[in-house]
Amino acid sequence: MARPYTFIFSTATLDGRIASITGYSLLSCREDFELQHKYRASADAVMVGSRTAVLDRPRLTVRLARGRSPLRVVVDSGLKVPPDVAGLRRGSVLVTAEGHSRERLKPYLERGVEVVEAGRGKVDLERAVAVLRERLGVRVLMVEGGGGLNCAMLEKGLVDEVRATIAPYIFGGGVGLAECPGVFDGRDRRVELALQHTRILCGGWVHATYTVLRPRKPLY
Repeated sequence: MARPYTFIFSTATLDGRIASITGYSLLSCREDFELQHKYRASADAVMVGSRTAVLDRPRLTVRLARGRSPLRVVVDSGLKVPPDVAGLRRGSVLVTAEGHSRERLKPYLERGVEVVEAGRGKVDLERAVAVLRERLGVRVLMVEGGGGLNCAMLEKGLVDEVRATIAPYIFGGGVGLAECPGVFDGRDRRVELALQHTRILCGGWVHATYTVLRPRKPLY
C-alpha cells in the first residue's frame, strides 16, 4: 500500500524526555517554534496521538511561518479525545478503531470531523496512513507525538525521517521521545538512524535531522 513520506518532529531534553513526570513540556525556544511551524507548512497533514491532543491541546496550525495549515489528524483508538479539542476543528480527521457505534461517533461527525476507522481494538497505523495517502491525498505527513505514537510509527516502519531538537535541560524521568517498553531490545530490535545535518538554535538548542535506516517494515 502507498503511504505518505513521514517524518517525526519532536523537541526533547538531553536525556530524551518530551515531558517531565509532572507533565511539563515547554521545551522549545523561539527559533524551534518557528522551525516547527515551517515544517507544518511543508506537510499535507500533521498527526498527534490522543494523549497529546488532550493534555497539550495543540492547534496544529501554521502561525509563525508562511504557508497554509496542514490537515489535522488525531489518532484515538478509544474515542478518549473530546470532540471540542483544538485539534478536531471542522475539516480535521479522527483516526479510530473499528466497531464504535454511530451514537459515539455522532458528536465528531456533527462538528465536521472526518472519521477514519482502521483496525479492531486499536488503530492499525499501516492502514490508517494508507487511507490518508489514497483517500485524502496526503503525500507528506508530520507526526508530532506523543511518545507512544512516535514509537508505534517507528515500530511499524512507517517513518522516513526524525527531526529532533535537543533542549539544554535534563529531567531525569518523564515521557520519552519514543515510548513503547518491550518493543525494542537495543540489540536485534532497535531504530537505526543516519545523521543528515544539524543546526544550533537560540544559542543552546541543537536541531538534528536523521534518516531512518531501519526498521523499514513492521517488526511484528
